[in-house]
Amino acid sequence: MRVPDRLVAAGGYVTRWAADTVGVLLAMSVGTFALVLLARGDPAAVLAATRAGRPATPEQIEAVRVELGLDDPAPVRYLRWLAHASTGDFGLSLRTNTPVGPEVADRLGVTFGLVAGSATVALVVGVAVGVAGAVLRRGALRGSLRVGALLVTSVPAFWLSYLLVLFLALRLHLVPTSGMAGPRTWLMPMAVLGLPAAGVLSRVVAVTLREALDRPYVRAAQARGSSPLSIVLRDGLPNAAGPILSVAGFGIGSLLVATVVVEKIFGWPGLGAYFVQAAGARDVPALQAAVLVMGGGFILANRCADVLHGLIDPRARRSSS
Repeated sequence: MRVPDRLVAAGGYVTRWAADTVGVLLAMSVGTFALVLLARGDPAAVLAATRAGRPATPEQIEAVRVELGLDDPAPVRYLRWLAHASTGDFGLSLRTNTPVGPEVADRLGVTFGLVAGSATVALVVGVAVGVAGAVLRRGALRGSLRVGALLVTSVPAFWLSYLLVLFLALRLHLVPTSGMAGPRTWLMPMAVLGLPAAGVLSRVVAVTLREALDRPYVRAAQARGSSPLSIVLRDGLPNAAGPILSVAGFGIGSLLVATVVVEKIFGWPGLGAYFVQAAGARDVPALQAAVLVMGGGFILANRCADVLHGLIDPRARRSSS
């Protein structure tokens, strides 16, 4: 029985996507392992001192090194980790001496919840400001929106965090300065992550939508008496979806990486804070697992954007096949 061409094309796309994903994750794991090796400090000395509660002796450090297999050559250690990781076993944390997998899983909910809320802020604010910038051809409001988008994309995350803490928490007393204890504590981390992404997205929406609204079919819809809102939603945004979804997918994936800074500043027990703690202790198994999860989330966000683009625009489906 002949397999339909559509299924063959879909199978080829999935195969290429899986191969690309595995290749990128392998490269990230090798890069992380190499960077940890090049960093200063000895993880065996750190762990031995932690266990002893005081500066460790050379004998204690060597015992820890042998126990954890850190005396083996670097390629042997990496291949051993890779063989276990391929079965879902990411090893024991050098810092806590507990399995890395459950530690990462316990923190994923916090980080993904933060990313989901921040992505919602970025999409709602970014699309709304972008549509306003495309529809408003001139005027003070359009200029103000452009300046605001430029400001939020230019301010570093740590500086924006401190500004919000000073203004919302210390001066207005609207939210706590840090921690994760109720809906009010979500406001500042989501704003710090979501507003810069919204600024980038708004500029792309404004430019691509303005180009789409200048097309002949839009002028034809205007001549038929279609409402401006209907023209934007039915004729403008679907035809501008390609660049918008590409930037949105990249931005949402980047939010996952940006949690490293935001969770540490606001004291959230998520994957980003876990990454910082593991980096400080040169905890290679924990670092490898955190990097793979963040990298996988970044890739998944971009692939979902590609799939949505294909569902909205048939031309994208034909080009990807």
